[in-house]
Amino acid sequence: MNRTSLVSILFTATLLATTAFAAQLDKIQFIKISPQDSKAVIRGTDGKMQVIKPGDTVVENVTVKEIIPGRIILEEKTEKGLETIIVRVDGVKTRIERLSRQPEKTPLMMAPVSAIPVSK
Repeated sequence: MNRTSLVSILFTATLLATTAFAAQLDKIQFIKISPQDSKAVIRGTDGKMQVIKPGDTVVENVTVKEIIPGRIILEEKTEKGLETIIVRVDGVKTRIERLSRQPEKTPLMMAPVSAIPVSK
């Protein structure tokens, strides 16, 4: 097996694993939030209901960080680093937002240059 084939296989496996984790989170149903108790009720991928609290793992690499009124804050470990996931529950509607933590690209600092003209 040559090196190109091995790299292609590893890349495909990584891509499929990342897609599988994202798909698992989409299959979870967020049912009820109790911010007073910092708990929430979800229906997992297996169809069973579960009470979650901060520190619990929802699916592989996804941990509950905070439960506040109308929102569940999750944190996912990805190959790019930590990613924050905000699950908003408004009655029957559920919205999932993903926020990646990427370093800001700051513009390069440019200082004005005053050059003395050189005569030839």
